[in-house]
Amino acid sequence: MRKYQQLVLLVISCLSVGILLMYKTENNRLKYVLKYVNFFGRSDAAVLRRLENGTKEELPQAGLWRPLPVWQVIGDSFHAYSAFWMRNELVAGGEAHALVVGKKGAVVDFRCSLDLPNGRSVQGKFRFNRDSIESLVDDKWSNFTSYHFFCQVSRDFGEPSGVSFTDITSTKSPVKLRLRNLKPKVQKSDAKVATLPARLPATICVDLVGFNMTSKFARNENAILQFFLFHQALGIEHFLVYNYDDLPEDVIRILDRTSIHLYGLPFNFPFRQTNGTVSRVRQLIHNDCILRNVNHASFTLLLRPNELFFPNARFAKDQEKGSLQQQLRHFSAETTRFELATMAVCYDERKKLLPDNVQYDPEIRAPYKSLLNRLELPPAQLLASSAEVELSLSTAFVHRYVDCEHVGSDGLHDWRNGVRQDFMEHIAILRNEVDLLI
Repeated sequence: MRKYQQLVLLVISCLSVGILLMYKTENNRLKYVLKYVNFFGRSDAAVLRRLENGTKEELPQAGLWRPLPVWQVIGDSFHAYSAFWMRNELVAGGEAHALVVGKKGAVVDFRCSLDLPNGRSVQGKFRFNRDSIESLVDDKWSNFTSYHFFCQVSRDFGEPSGVSFTDITSTKSPVKLRLRNLKPKVQKSDAKVATLPARLPATICVDLVGFNMTSKFARNENAILQFFLFHQALGIEHFLVYNYDDLPEDVIRILDRTSIHLYGLPFNFPFRQTNGTVSRVRQLIHNDCILRNVNHASFTLLLRPNELFFPNARFAKDQEKGSLQQQLRHFSAETTRFELATMAVCYDERKKLLPDNVQYDPEIRAPYKSLLNRLELPPAQLLASSAEVELSLSTAFVHRYVDCEHVGSDGLHDWRNGVRQDFMEHIAILRNEVDLLI
């Protein structure tokens, strides 16, 4: 009998030790989480919100992708991607604005008309201009030219649903382009007071068209996932992805369980793309990105998945004190673009998180400017404006993760040496928030 009692005591002792060890392990894990998450502060709310597995809000901006852009043939030598409608503010009428490319040297000779909701069609006044980038690049590298087509009317006929451009030199029938209204629809609250929907703090347009999907970075789905999570930690939750089909399905499935909104946009470009056409194609995406976000977001950036935007503060919906929006208010309202310093950071796939890559090659020059666009001026002024300010490293910068196969004669530098201590602490907080999600 005594043997059975001793055996029972031994079993109880073992169970007690096991429970104690399990409790100690869970307690250590809880302490680790609480180390980075202030349970009564903003960081905790931000992390828990990103961990939610609930349905996403139905926001007015949910239609950022509509109507879906696609390259369509108009006439014999031209293709149109997207079209936008902007009603005049002080006088009657308005104009449709289409992004178009044409064969190099093709004659531009078009008529245009607007399709009204009641089935009517009204003739408009056609005009065009070449994109500003045409004067900045060497024509010998390209077999196409970028244009802006306009169809203008001087009377109010209601909001048109589409625009048609007819090539006078062609026998082909005109193709209707669906219009995106740049002015958001007024919402009526319960008190029947008409209000405009609140703008998003910022959005990011993701360029998968010029991104090398065979690179070491692209093959690491964890790295692509971090691109979205890091920018979400900054307060950016809406991403317009050009060439959406190239985004890995596993990444899409994971992001679908967060509060991140992805808008898939096709980009079936009709001309052959070469190294010499990169800047032209990127400018086309940039123009569509700007127009698509007008009156829906306060700021937008065009980035590739191997580029991380590091500002010294987060975006805030209410532009609270210390937010990035408030800092940029100090610049003139005419300033529409903020140029960001860009560092070519050596990517090591063995590093768990992207900010852990600390070496960069100062001799690798960025192939294009990284710009933070402020969307407060009218659309025509946004595309034509040359008011640009270069932000200091103490305000914001961009890391472009590259393979450092051939290091320059100056060697590699540590990017942290040029960043202020409080800025580094801000980056560390972002890093730890994303670390909890990976």
